[in-house]
Amino acid sequence: MKRICQIVFVLLLLSSNFYCKNISKQILGSDYYLMGEKENPASIKVVHGSQGGFDDVILGEIIDYDTDPYYILIHRKITDKSKAIFEDNPLWQKQLKGMLTDQYWIIEKNIDAITGPMNYQDYLAKRKQLNISDGVKIRQ
Repeated sequence: MKRICQIVFVLLLLSSNFYCKNISKQILGSDYYLMGEKENPASIKVVHGSQGGFDDVILGEIIDYDTDPYYILIHRKITDKSKAIFEDNPLWQKQLKGMLTDQYWIIEKNIDAITGPMNYQDYLAKRKQLNISDGVKIRQ
């Protein structure tokens, strides 16, 4: 019996270690995180909250992002794979709204304001309006 318990414990430990290695969680500041599966970029999302619970903010394949103490800049790509993963999520449906494949977002961390989805030209205009430093940038 003791041997069975040891084997079960080792299996549980290995499975939890495997799960933790496949999940990515990067801190973006002000309780914002980039989360998802390391091997599946289509499942990555930006969430807001704490260990007690997270609210989805931006769902889908995050191509690039950058952050400073005040802003988070996001470039998201709409792919067939991300559509399949999030298709039943009301937030995903709300965020699609006939936009182009490439979408841009700006999160103002100090007031929890989210602007997006935007095309690249609107993103540049909003960035200029907010006086975001040239040192914070994302790929087009």
